[in-house]
Amino acid sequence: MRGKIGTAGVAGLVLLLGGIGVVATQSLYVASGIAFVVAGLLLVAYGFVTSVLGALGMGIEDVT
Repeated sequence: MRGKIGTAGVAGLVLLLGGIGVVATQSLYVASGIAFVVAGLLLVAYGFVTSVLGALGMGIEDVT
């Protein structure tokens, strides 16, 4: 996993999940809302990267 997203990416993922976990100890509804927002942002970023790579003549398969 570290080879694909790097050490900073793994650290960011750990902090993200830890932060949602801290919020979940106070309110499960707020934590689930934050998780949905983060998942939505990731899907938007994926769509953006896919369209940019397609415009450049590359597919997502060419990157992985």
